[in-house]
Amino acid sequence: MISFLDKVDMDKTNPEVMGDIWKIISEDIKNENSYKDVKTYFNKKLLNSLPYLKKLIEITKKELAINHSEEMFKDVELAESILYLGDNCGEIVLDKLFITVLKENYPNLEIYYGVRGKPIVNDVTVEDAKEVKMNEGSQVLSNGDGSLGTELKKTSSEFNKIFNDVHMVICKGQGNYESLINCNIENLYFMFMAKCNMVAKPLNISFKSLFR
Repeated sequence: MISFLDKVDMDKTNPEVMGDIWKIISEDIKNENSYKDVKTYFNKKLLNSLPYLKKLIEITKKELAINHSEEMFKDVELAESILYLGDNCGEIVLDKLFITVLKENYPNLEIYYGVRGKPIVNDVTVEDAKEVKMNEGSQVLSNGDGSLGTELKKTSSEFNKIFNDVHMVICKGQGNYESLINCNIENLYFMFMAKCNMVAKPLNISFKSLFR
């Protein structure tokens, strides 16, 4: 691992490097999905809490460090199709709740839910999406890659076509932010918590601030 890091291409994004590291770890421990039980546990735990979470959303408001919600929902009203990029297990239940609300308000809206193509740490995959029945409100779409984010030079042609064709892309999580921040497309929105100062400082926000 040290020899790999010593020669790593510094032009690569952190999510891409983590994808390479995870491949090495998985081969070494002979288990490509070592977080499987943890992911299933948190998916079930959040699913069981869904009724409470729905009520909590109605009564809770947390100020966002950067808030483009108004602009985002204006774009949602105009959109015919959306690609929502998921992030972690457990949180996928909250993604489903968000998508359910979108479908209730915009029943004709076509929604794709993007997941990792291979297991990496606790990020969502097709298997996780099936566990929470994500296909009830969206079309689950594998990106075909195992990076800790969305590296468009590595994702599948099917994923890239939908990414470029939809009217709007909503990216959940810091990994998606780090890998897509320089992506030059219209109507691209990020939702995440700044988990390190290297990300927070350029945005002029505090560590662990929420961003949308």
